Amino acid sequence: MTKTSNMLGALAMVLADDMREAVDEALRTTGETAAALIMLGAHPGVQIGELARALRLTHSGAVRLVDRLQKEELVRREVGQDSRTVVLRLTREGAKRRLVALRQRDRVLERALAHLSDAEADVLGRCLDKMLRGLLTKKEHGYRYCRMCDEDTCVPQHCPVEERWEELFG
Repeated sequence: MTKTSNMLGALAMVLADDMREAVDEALRTTGETAAALIMLGAHPGVQIGELARALRLTHSGAVRLVDRLQKEELVRREVGQDSRTVVLRLTREGAKRRLVALRQRDRVLERALAHLSDAEADVLGRCLDKMLRGLLTKKEHGYRYCRMCDEDTCVPQHCPVEERWEELFG
């Protein structure tokens, strides 16, 4: 292990913890609620299995999460392309809560970046792009990578995860 990899691990943990804490506090929730709302807002119409894989939940765990979100009127189930398929969509309230979660996430990340000059942030951005592209090497959907992303900032153009996916599997 190098000092750089060790510092990267420490930074990743602190940022993940701070984002989860800020988002959970703002939404008054715990668990994978925020990640589910953020993902479903960016990808309306995904199935429960896709949500489970992205959030690293069992299928039954994802069903329980969706049941709770539906009871709270944040998510609704709809019939998919055929009558056997169920897809998930945010309700209006779910979309509002998603925006709250994204604002809290952005606040934490902007606070971390505030310690860098514009030039340093640009270099970091190029490094992060390269690292994300390098990590996506097997056929797993980018939902896992982007489950807490504000996808409007890099999609449809120049998202390293989407572009790498297309390059490998498109």
